[in-house]
Amino acid sequence: MTPDPIDSPLPNPVRPADPWVWAPLAAALALLAAIYLTGSNTSLFLWLNGLTRLTGNALWTHLTILGDGLVALVLLLPWVRRRPDVVWAGCLAGIATTLWVHGLKPVFALPRPAEVLAPELFQLLGPRDPSWAFPSGHSTTIFALAGVIALSIASRGLRLALVLCAAAVALSRVMVGAHWPADILAGAFGGWLCAVLGLRWAGRWTWGLGTFEQRLMATLLMIAAGVLLLSHETGYPETLPLQQAIAVLALAAGLPLFLRRARLRPFRGEPGQRDQPE
Repeated sequence: MTPDPIDSPLPNPVRPADPWVWAPLAAALALLAAIYLTGSNTSLFLWLNGLTRLTGNALWTHLTILGDGLVALVLLLPWVRRRPDVVWAGCLAGIATTLWVHGLKPVFALPRPAEVLAPELFQLLGPRDPSWAFPSGHSTTIFALAGVIALSIASRGLRLALVLCAAAVALSRVMVGAHWPADILAGAFGGWLCAVLGLRWAGRWTWGLGTFEQRLMATLLMIAAGVLLLSHETGYPETLPLQQAIAVLALAAGLPLFLRRARLRPFRGEPGQRDQPE
């Protein structure tokens, strides 16, 4: 029987020759360079942000909360039992993501659109964030999450879907008026890089794959889901039903681990049993 491309981990998800590893990084870097060489950061922001008149606001506000750090963390919960390697790599990538975002923001100290543009020139949805703009934290987070999952599964179709979804979430940061295009490209680059690093670290440091560690991560993620359900503020109150739905579904996925004391086994992977990309 052919292994499930989601359940079966790849023998080495981070191979330099694999275009899925380096192509997203190269694309984000090339687009970022093009924006700075052409000086089109502001004009591109205004054009993209203006498209909300055609698309409406609800699509972008609902997409943008998927890049919230707590939401992204909760989205790992359904993977705890089937793919603890993904959860462990995701947690390590999250550490790298935090360092990337909060390490670079004060270095570049670039203001957000709301700090330099007249209010009548663009549409700002959600709160006026006082933090620095570059890089976008939401974009970094969603690309880290998408990267860890995409590079851990064999299906090229699912990989592409994850990249496109991450790109839409990153784009939403421009559409809601929170970030410049350069910010989200730097976030995409950093997020994917953090995913690669998280996977490499998880391959070298397998602490998170034992039964105790799996249950510990499940417990922490369940707590995070509870916070997301009951008290977390994303800054977009109209998206509360989606936020609560994510939390409830994640809790439903994790609860059987505790109600039935599910048999968590140390994660083992024999290379001969692992699926390869087509």
